[in-house]
Amino acid sequence: LQSIAEVFRCFICMEKLRDARLCPHCSKLCCFSCIRRWLTEQRAQCPHCRAPLQLRELVNCRWAEEVTQQLDTLQLCNLTKHEENEKDKCENHHEKLSVFCWTCKKCICHQCALWGGMHGGHTFKPLAEIYEQHVTKVNEEVAKLRRRLMELISLVQEVERNVEAVRSAKDERVREIRNAVEMMIARLDTQLKNKLITLMGQKTSLTQETELLESLLQEVEHQLRSCSKSELISKSSEILMMFQQVHRKPMASFVTTPVPPDFTSELVPAYDSTTFVLENFSTLRQRADPVYSPPLQVSGLCWRLKVYPDGNGVVRGYYLSVFLELSAGLPETSKYEYRVEMVHQSTNDPTKNIIREFASDFEVGECWGYNRFFRLDLLANEGYLNRQNDTVILRFQVRSPTFFQKCRDQHWYIAQLEAAQTSYIQQINNLKERLAIELSRTQKSRGISPPDTHLSPQNDDGPETRSKKSGQSTEVLLENVAAPGLVRDSKEEEEEKIQHEDFN
Repeated sequence: LQSIAEVFRCFICMEKLRDARLCPHCSKLCCFSCIRRWLTEQRAQCPHCRAPLQLRELVNCRWAEEVTQQLDTLQLCNLTKHEENEKDKCENHHEKLSVFCWTCKKCICHQCALWGGMHGGHTFKPLAEIYEQHVTKVNEEVAKLRRRLMELISLVQEVERNVEAVRSAKDERVREIRNAVEMMIARLDTQLKNKLITLMGQKTSLTQETELLESLLQEVEHQLRSCSKSELISKSSEILMMFQQVHRKPMASFVTTPVPPDFTSELVPAYDSTTFVLENFSTLRQRADPVYSPPLQVSGLCWRLKVYPDGNGVVRGYYLSVFLELSAGLPETSKYEYRVEMVHQSTNDPTKNIIREFASDFEVGECWGYNRFFRLDLLANEGYLNRQNDTVILRFQVRSPTFFQKCRDQHWYIAQLEAAQTSYIQQINNLKERLAIELSRTQKSRGISPPDTHLSPQNDDGPETRSKKSGQSTEVLLENVAAPGLVRDSKEEEEEKIQHEDFN
């Protein structure tokens, strides 16, 4: 029995099998957790037979657990029988326990029940019957625990299947991305081919003209060397005619339209850029305060350069310090790529511009950049500081790393604009409601006042009087709308006037 139990042990951890799996090559049994750890952390082969092995190739052996359980039961039975002979005996009479005292809830022998004297008048039942009842209850609970165990194992297997599904989905996305990138590269190759065809055509026409001129020059030089004076004089008109034919074709006809060396990326968006001119640079250095560039608005994000003309912190007086700041944008931290460029003003040669580029995680109010951007003592000598107008020109560019992030920023910006639009519409509706209320109040106040028949004719509603009254009512209405806090006070004064006229 012991040797059989050894067969049904995990050959990796040498413990009892748990969620048993079988190698399809050598039929060895092992725990699922042990073989999974081996295949993922060590190597993709069976640790016993060394055959190549994948996790999905393992065979699920549910019967192995049943066998191990039966073996455990057999061993337990053997142990129980051996211990029964030693333990199931009465301490007083050394006889086998065969009676259960229902009153005392205790196992006793037949002598204790008949002549012991301690169990007189008690209720007795056969020990085997009570044992069967207890065994039945325990087996019911054991069955429940087994069902629970199987459910847990099933849940573990579902999680494992979910893990495999997630990995497969990730591999599928990787394949899609690789295919998409390959197609993008193919389209770039097509664009390159078309550009090169155009350039090679231009080069071919220029090369043909160059070869024609070279051959003509060689021919003329040969004539100059080999011909006598009289022959050269006779051929000079012909040679000059050939030169004139060459000059008839203007050089402008050989000037070709340059092919732009740009290729549109389908994955990475282009940079958004702006220029910042630091005027009166010497004065700014003396102030030693940071200088901010005009904002660059991109998809609701607000970027600006923060420049220390005399340096920042420990490098003050030695280096120009330049930082890029996100002054407004999304509340969450996001990575952006940026480039800061200082223009070489002496020659305007782009190749001599100082360029620093990096990618950093930005959040609103945070700056990233270069404390030691460029040495201050070399600005003028190397042509970056214009001595005449005392200016330094900086360009900064920024972009999202992917179109996906750029679309996310645009969606956030659209949501902000829609919220602002809703707020403005609500404010307009509120103003309309207040305007209507004030109009109705004005009309009611004018309708309540009784006409004064004792006034002289010049005070009647003539053209001038009507115009003045209408002007007054309009002014009152505009004052009420413009100053809502004064609406109540104006109405009370008007009611007091009406009551005074009624009293008179």
